[in-house]
Amino acid sequence: MITVKQLLKREDFFDAAIVRHGFTDYMRDYEVIVAARNGPPNTDIHKYQFIGCVESHYQTKLERGLAQSLADEFVYSGTDYPDKKEPDGFIWGVRFAEAYPGMEYLETGDRAEYWSRLLGRTMHEVSIETNVYLLRRVFADVRYAFLGNEPEVVLPRDMPLGATERTSDGGVC
Repeated sequence: MITVKQLLKREDFFDAAIVRHGFTDYMRDYEVIVAARNGPPNTDIHKYQFIGCVESHYQTKLERGLAQSLADEFVYSGTDYPDKKEPDGFIWGVRFAEAYPGMEYLETGDRAEYWSRLLGRTMHEVSIETNVYLLRRVFADVRYAFLGNEPEVVLPRDMPLGATERTSDGGVC
């Protein structure tokens, strides 16, 4: 039987495109959707489901330039509005992050050790680094599925809600 570490090593997504990540709607598991795992121009789509995610940490890597990239105009890309000049900053509208250097299984992760002691069962820890953010997950198990190829697999696109009411201290418009 394959171990969590072996499965993650076999299904590595170094230098692929992370197109979506977040908790499932039932909130126990954390999913990462990866495209072009085999490199461009491949259009393969893969799902990694971290079962029983007890700890999740997200940290931006865009410390420089993040402040000017918060406005909604940075959510749209040139394909959304081909006649509009792209603003100077990070364009969130590309809708993916490059998994580089990618996913690392943390053999001696402090947080996994903490949760293993607390729960009385083995917990695992991974770090996923991209050009945009660093993710850290502590979880009980992992599941993997090949979802197919585009255009067969179409992920819905999220867009920002219209600014119907502005906050006095948020400053994002």
